[in-house]
Amino acid sequence: MERTLALPRRSRQVACADSGYDAGHRDARAPFVVIVQTLVFNAAGELLLMRRANTGLLDGWFSLPGGHRDHGETVAAAARRECREEACIRVLQLEPVVAMPYPGGVDFVFEATRWRGAPAIGEPDKCDALVFAGPDALPDRTTKFVKAALANRAGGVWYHEFE
Repeated sequence: MERTLALPRRSRQVACADSGYDAGHRDARAPFVVIVQTLVFNAAGELLLMRRANTGLLDGWFSLPGGHRDHGETVAAAARRECREEACIRVLQLEPVVAMPYPGGVDFVFEATRWRGAPAIGEPDKCDALVFAGPDALPDRTTKFVKAALANRAGGVWYHEFE
């Protein structure tokens, strides 16, 4: 006996004219978040860290300049934009360091190998402190993501999966 199972109706429609999908296409896949983070070192080899505030996620913890990639933006362009918006610096050259997927998304970590400007808090509604710290002397409340990115960089590892 044959059985036909109907797919459940999806409440979310996806309209992606640039990808060939029509407005009636229903996509069952979960959204996939793309995050970019940038390692920014000063001349003394210290890492730029920003303390998150008022975001509802890891507030009070130090992390890297970064954030979500905007629709239609390349990952590298997002890294440059986030550094400009959050830390008030202009990234002249980026090098990819590590891709760090996790359930629901992926973080791409870059290193700003050339940059200009005086780092400052560009989004005071999302950040309440900015510090430079040696990679071996990070503040106690530094996210595990930063520590993993630094370890991968030191070991030349380009892929690290979080579960």
